[in-house]
Amino acid sequence: MNKNIIKVTNGLVMAGIFLTLLALISLPLVMTAFFKSALSMTDTNLDMVVVIAIYICAIPYLIALFSLKKMCKLLLLNQPFSSDMPKQLKIISKCSFSELLLFNLTTLGLFIVYDIYLYAFTIVSCLVISFVSLVICLLSLVFANLFKTAIEIKNENDYTV
Repeated sequence: MNKNIIKVTNGLVMAGIFLTLLALISLPLVMTAFFKSALSMTDTNLDMVVVIAIYICAIPYLIALFSLKKMCKLLLLNQPFSSDMPKQLKIISKCSFSELLLFNLTTLGLFIVYDIYLYAFTIVSCLVISFVSLVICLLSLVFANLFKTAIEIKNENDYTV
């Protein structure tokens, strides 16, 4: 793979990490202002509950982003077939599955506790995020097994030559 493409990918991952951390830092202010101005909710603590739910859901996402950063570092060092690559892919798979569970549980909890109606945009967003998380989980597992097999074949070829 071209070094410039790997550098651009690494830069995009770093930008994603930076923008995610910036969004998480500014989230309480934005959510409080939104709930007070747009929804006129001044007497409830729903804004902080939503912020905490988003923080809980952001933990596996950040872990997966840092695993992706480690994978980019391996590609920059020209070690795509190291034993760390399947490990990082399995970490991404676990994070994606836990994101699927955490998002659906926190959303369900918010629906039940705060009696939020199931509008079309909430159902569609739950379905889309669940589907994307499940696809990423399965693809990461398949790629982890593929990389593991490729590493074994590469090691056998290195020993025979």
